[in-house]
Amino acid sequence: MVCPSIGSDSGEIPHVIGDAGFIFPEANALALADCLRQLMEHPSQRQTLAQQGYQRALTHYTNKALAKQLLAFYQTIQASEKTE
Repeated sequence: MVCPSIGSDSGEIPHVIGDAGFIFPEANALALADCLRQLMEHPSQRQTLAQQGYQRALTHYTNKALAKQLLAFYQTIQASEKTE
């Protein structure tokens, strides 16, 4: 079972969630409650955000995804060294 992501606007949380969930202002309980209410009242949106969050996690935060990002970074460094 996948669940939609909700997080505050603190630190890197918005970057991690991206457009695959809801972001609310830190320490704002009313905004958090509004996010939860929206998910409860709109099951199709809840399911869509849950799937988007799952796909985002797979493409950005698994070991395989992180290894690909690191490889791309090293390839960029290597390519820039060849042009100098």
